[in-house]
This record gives sequence, structure tokens and C-alpha cells, in this order.
Amino acid sequence: MRLQLHSLILLCFCAATSAYGATPSDGQAVNRQRAELGRHLFFDKRLSGDWGMSCASCHNPMHGWSDGRALARGYSGANYGAAAPNGLRYFRNTPALFDVAGADSFNTDGHASSLSQSVGAMLTSAHFMHADSALVVERVWQSPQYRVLWKRAYGAHAQPSDQGVIAALSEFIRTLSPGMTPYDRYLRGEQAALSIEAQQGLALFQGKAGCIACHSGPRLSDGKFHRLGVPDHPDIAADPLRMMTMLNHYAALRMPDYMQANTDVGRYVVTRDEKDRGRFKTPGLRGLRYTGPYMHNGMLGTLDAVVDFYDRGGGDGAELKPLSLTVEEKKALVALLESMSGEPVRMELPQVLALALHPAVERKIRGKVRPALAASFPPLAPLPPVPVPPNNPMSAEKIALGKKLFWDGRLSGNGQLACVSCHLPALGWGDGQSTSRAYPGTKNWRNARTVLNAAYYKKLFWDGAADSLESQAPKAAHSPIEGHGDFATMEMRLRFIPEYVAEFSKVFGTEWPQISQAWQAIASYERTLVSDAAKVPFDRYMNGDKQALSQSALRGLVLFQGKANCITCHNGPLATDQKYHALGVPPSSAVRNDPLLQITYRWKQKQPSSNAVQLDDAGLYNLTRDAKDIGKFRTPSLRELKYTGPYMHNGVFEQLIDVVKFFNRGGGPGASALKPLGLSESEEKDLVAFLEALSMDQPLLDTAPNLPEWRADGKSSNPVQPAK
Repeated sequence: MRLQLHSLILLCFCAATSAYGATPSDGQAVNRQRAELGRHLFFDKRLSGDWGMSCASCHNPMHGWSDGRALARGYSGANYGAAAPNGLRYFRNTPALFDVAGADSFNTDGHASSLSQSVGAMLTSAHFMHADSALVVERVWQSPQYRVLWKRAYGAHAQPSDQGVIAALSEFIRTLSPGMTPYDRYLRGEQAALSIEAQQGLALFQGKAGCIACHSGPRLSDGKFHRLGVPDHPDIAADPLRMMTMLNHYAALRMPDYMQANTDVGRYVVTRDEKDRGRFKTPGLRGLRYTGPYMHNGMLGTLDAVVDFYDRGGGDGAELKPLSLTVEEKKALVALLESMSGEPVRMELPQVLALALHPAVERKIRGKVRPALAASFPPLAPLPPVPVPPNNPMSAEKIALGKKLFWDGRLSGNGQLACVSCHLPALGWGDGQSTSRAYPGTKNWRNARTVLNAAYYKKLFWDGAADSLESQAPKAAHSPIEGHGDFATMEMRLRFIPEYVAEFSKVFGTEWPQISQAWQAIASYERTLVSDAAKVPFDRYMNGDKQALSQSALRGLVLFQGKANCITCHNGPLATDQKYHALGVPPSSAVRNDPLLQITYRWKQKQPSSNAVQLDDAGLYNLTRDAKDIGKFRTPSLRELKYTGPYMHNGVFEQLIDVVKFFNRGGGPGASALKPLGLSESEEKDLVAFLEALSMDQPLLDTAPNLPEWRADGKSSNPVQPAK
């Protein structure tokens, strides 16, 4: 994929002094090259999980580096737009980024102690950008222009890293200032900079109104935490997506009894000190003209409303006292607050930097010599009963729950991608594509394996990265190129669905759904997706029905166990030795030529270095780092082949006859254990006839379940109560 370069000019309410040579409020000089890299990254959507939103999506320069919303949007699966009802919505207002340099704590409850910590959390948190930091590094590395910017910022031999991304973003954010405001010019002696009304407001600010007590110093904030009695925003209680985000935040900070919370506790979530309940950090006042709505939850829409609120002495439980301001005095205060904002300036947005293949990828054009195949094998046989682990016994209720979860997109990052999204019944429980669909903003470089008969595998995935169905499900759901789900977020979603709360309680006997239990239920459902021996011609033949195989298929069976030698690796009831072999499968032109696929493949290798580039999928080697495993992949089962194409780890063969012809040629380069088979064209067809006889007469299908809705008490302030 190649992104078109473009340049936009935008009226931005930002710093007139945002030149990178300016000194931020922390008094430290700016690294110009690093800030320039950060400027590009700040506006780049490749930093989010689905490549759908950037830092600027919520910190928009047109809104004073905020978003103009009462409550922040949060991560919602931006590539789906309005069609993403199951994403996330945040429970607080987006803070503006003016003058954050030099602060000693960040976020309205102060849970981050440094700018870099706050930036890193914004990138990786499931509530915001929901990015995998290693995948972001690969996306950055894939752009030639970013590599140039990176070397300017960090040195000629520097390689991209997540720490470097965070440092560059932090450096750019340090430059964001409201500039020389009328208020600043007045303090420097320019009397005409403030209107008479604003000067009266300054006298009130420092005197009768007492604002200076908390809004002091160069940042116009004492950096402390205060209780003002701001009323709760009603949308938090009414919207499960906001409530669950709030509870997730509490859970992440290990607040006791977080599931019983129904209001924003503020600083208490950090300190656990009751006197801090409902306290929030004092915001700076610079740039206020452009950063409304105001307060931690956006409950006050205008500066007039803010002044009125303080004049009343705040809300319930506030540490404030009524000010008894006149109408004219309140107007004067508003005039002063508006004078603390600079003027709009023009800002050139950075170009979207294009993807391209790295030169090192293009240079690697040769195959590798690969080890020989194993030789021992057990005979073909009908499938035995499905093995069930003792720590996850099956039941009808658990299977029914697992089926719903298998179809439920809420077990993903954006709330849209269910297990069934890549394992569709009508497509052989795969997805029918050469390389599997992936999470938005990514591409997968491998073929989606069918879940049919997966219950019999000792290892799952093409490289055997999971050793059970229970461990396979979370790996797929969590992987940033597959489901990209955050475990805490997915668990909280389940807790906000009354039907799930009741079903989990019935099946597992727990008060609240646990995400580990979801994987157990899904695994139980998947253990029902197996071939029915009564419907498989080969199994009927092995069970005594000698008419079950056609004459062509019978000839194919002889070839399979003899001249074609397929049984060497495709043996036993599952028709696989469950081992790993290198066959020299032709490379996928898509993987070799698509920069986006190269990103995800290199991420899989976890080697963001030009010296470590593998041109083609190294298979098992990516896990073992043993050279003898380069190019090895798990031997797939031959059962249900009729319905599960395209074939091989990269889906390079569309038809079974293509696979047979490949083996007849002796495989590809480096397949040292394979030799040309010398099969005639008719023998190739007979072999295909036998392979098709390993599939059921009709595909195994299942109908989609009715998925439960979010909690029924949408207007309640409490989360769903557990079943009794």
C-alpha cells in the first residue's frame, strides 16, 4: 500500500511561538530535529491500533489542542466510523496540551508522573490509541522519509524504537504554547494590551475572586488537586462504553471495589486517601478561549458558565465559598480569562509519509537450504473422540456460551472483529483468502487456518505458537494484527452485558465474567467443530463401507501411501504428523511487494533492523531462532480440504490440483527431502479424488446466535449487578 503525499494548511489555535527553537515553560531548550520528527508522528494515524486515528484526532489544534467535546471520544475503531458501536468512549474531557512542559504530574487525576509516561500510556492504552508499540515501530521503519527524520533526530546509526517515538512526541508537545498573549504583554509593561474590563478582571482574579490561590505561577496552575463539586456528567452513567472505560481505569490502578464505583473519584484512584475523593488537578488557564467545554468532564460549556459556577461556591462538597460577584465583575473576569489566549496562527500540517519496501528486503532474493523431512509415521485412521482437558470440562451451557462469544465482536479492540470474522462456517471455517484479513491498519501475511478439527491439534497456528485451544483464543484476540483486544477492556464489556453476567455465573460460578473463562467457553465450542465420521467417505470406508470411495479415490489412496509418499507427513487419524517441515513453498508476491505486509511480518520477527530482514516467512524460526527451523511450518491436516482453500501457509495455491502438482515437481527451492514424484496427469487427478474423500459430503455449517445487548438499565448509575 502506498500512501499519497499531501500537505494541508489549517487555521490552528496554537502557539505563535511554536517554533522549535523557543524555550518551553520548563526552561529547557528544544531539540529541533526530535520535535520535527514528533510533529510528523503526532499527526500520523499509523500510531493507532487500526491506523485510523492520530494524536491530533483528540488533540486537535483547531480546538486548542483539545477536541471540543465534553467527554473525549476514546478509541472506537476509527476505520469503522459510525458503524463501530462496540468500541470505547472515554469518561473525561480531553485536556489541552498548552504549556504541559514542566508539570510534575499529568492527567486530571495525576496518575502519570512525567510527560513521556503520559504519552506512552496514550499510545498503548486500549482507551485511546490502542497501539502495539512494536508494531508502531515497524510502521515507522517502513517509511523512507521517517528513517531520514529518525537519523536526524537520533543519529546516523539509530534504529526506531518505542522509546524514540515517545521521546519525539514528547518533544513536540513541549513546544505547544499559547504564545505571547495580551495578558503576558500586560505583565511585561504594555498597559494597552489589556482592556479596562480585563484589567478590572485581573484585580478581581488577584483579590475578591481569589482565583490566584490555585491559578498561579507561569502556568497559571498550582499543579495541585482540589474538590470543586462539579456535577457528574449524565452520559457516563447512561453509556456502558463510558462506564466500563472508567471502571477499567480504576482496575488498572488497582482501586479496591472498583466494580461498585459509579462516579469519577478523581485523585482518590491514585492515593487511596478519602480526602482526595472527587479532587482533580488544577488546569492551566492559557488558551482557554479555544479549549471548552471546561472541567474534567466538560460539564461547563462556556467561560461564563465557569465563572458563574465559582461565584456560586462550586457544587456539592466543594472546597469553595460563594464569591458574591456582580454581573459586571463576572464579565470582567471572563474578559481577563479570554486575554490569556493568543491569536490563531496558520500551521502547515506535515505530509503523510509514504510506505515503501526497504532496500534490504529487495536485496534478499534467494531461497535458503532447509532440513530434510521426518520419515516415521503412523497409519491413517478414523478420528477418535475429541480430547477434553480436565481443567476445562465441557457442558451444554458452556458450549452455548462459547458459541455466542465466538460470534461476538466485542472480544476485540474495536468491538467489531469476532472469531467468526476470520473463521466463517460458509468458507470452511477459514476466510477463503490467500492471506487472512487482519485488524484495520494492518495486513496478515499468512493464511487463516480452519478451526475444523482443531481440537485434535497439539499445537495451533502455522508455527505452533499455542499449545491448546484455550491459549490460542487469547493470542488471536490480543494480537495487534488480528483481534487487537485489550484483556481488561474485553472483560469489562462482558460485565456490562446482563445476559453474559448471568451465563458466566451459571457456567463458572463466579460473581463477574472473567476473560480467562471466555477463552475456556470458546474452546469448548470449538471442540464441537469436528468432522462427522458418518459423513466422511474415507471414514466410512475405514469403518467397513467398501463402496464409500470411488475407483479414482481408491487409486489415489494407493498413491498416497505409495508412489506419492504423502503419508510420510500426512498420517494418523488427523492426516498430519503435527510436525514442522520446510517445503520451499513459492513466495507470496503480495508479501514480497506490499509494504504494509512487510510491516506486520517484520513485527512478527521482532527485528526492526535492516540487518535482520527476512525476505520470506521464516516460519518456526521466528519462535525458536534455530537456523534449522527456517521456513518450517506445521503440517496441516488434510481433513475437510474440499472446503478450506486456498492452501499453504501463504495461500499461494488456489486449488488442490495446484498443491498436488507442486509436490509432484518435488516442492520448491530448499525442500531437500522432497523429490519429483513422476505422477502422470491421471494420477494427479486420482490423488485429488482421494484428498477430497477426506472431507464430509457437505460442509459443516452453523447459524449465528442472537447476541445479548448491553445492560438493560442504560440510565442507571451502577454497573450490571452479578447474578445471585
